[in-house]
Amino acid sequence: MEQNKKNPSIIEQIKEYVETRIKLIKYKAIDQATNIAASVIAYTILAVLGLLILMFASVTLALGLGSLIGSYWAGFGIVTLIFIILAVLVLVLKAKYIEAPLIGFFISKLFKNDSK
Repeated sequence: MEQNKKNPSIIEQIKEYVETRIKLIKYKAIDQATNIAASVIAYTILAVLGLLILMFASVTLALGLGSLIGSYWAGFGIVTLIFIILAVLVLVLKAKYIEAPLIGFFISKLFKNDSK
């Protein structure tokens, strides 16, 4: 029994379905990859700008404290101590306040809800 163009065989329909699903999976993967890449680039730019702001604010604070104290090296020393204290706090609190939110962020980016 010969199949016509309007009524393709079930095997042809299954082949078309599989090809369509493969294309859909590829498009979804491309969408996720581009979203993640865009987020990484945006957050990298924000991080660089944040570091520049922190650097200039630190120098300004150190010079201001040095002017108040009368010794620039003491002003820079105080700012250095502040950064050492912040570094210790980050090391102590990193699991709860840094790693967990970052893991949650990446999981939400990888498994985002497709209903837009």
